[in-house]
Amino acid sequence: MSAGRAFYIDEDLCTGCGDCYKVMPNHFADTGEETAEVTSCNGADPVRVEEVMKTCPGKAIKWK
Repeated sequence: MSAGRAFYIDEDLCTGCGDCYKVMPNHFADTGEETAEVTSCNGADPVRVEEVMKTCPGKAIKWK
């Protein structure tokens, strides 16, 4: 896995729990519609992204 690898949120799987944007606020945000969104993949630590992916209750965060 290389630095700068892109990731996204599958909105159909997102539960809107907020864990991703609480842990990585520079890369995720609340949409205000019970889902989260990726605001930027730039500079995201891939190890940290993997950790957030593993703890996501909906398994909604995916690599592109």
